[in-house]
Amino acid sequence: SDGRLNDYKKATGETFSRDDFKNDAALQNKVFKWHIQDIDNLIDRLDAEGYSRDGLRAVAHLGGMTGMRKFVQTRGGYNPEDAFGTSLMDYYNKFK
Repeated sequence: SDGRLNDYKKATGETFSRDDFKNDAALQNKVFKWHIQDIDNLIDRLDAEGYSRDGLRAVAHLGGMTGMRKFVQTRGGYNPEDAFGTSLMDYYNKFK
């Protein structure tokens, strides 16, 4: 999303347009690696014992970083659904 690209730009100091991003596979890969590392850094700071890293990455994909944090802090109690009815727990279970 544009918001996540803006997070990357703020964290790295890099500048580029959305079209630059869409047309540059190397940049897409670089941003993806940063994105996963950013999620992993948050997982490492949380008390996420008992959760799989891949499952929590999926939760962050669907619910954002804040949603993933709430999901872990509530031990799955925070479990909203997207517009298609897929919940954070559904996504977690699919990718754990």
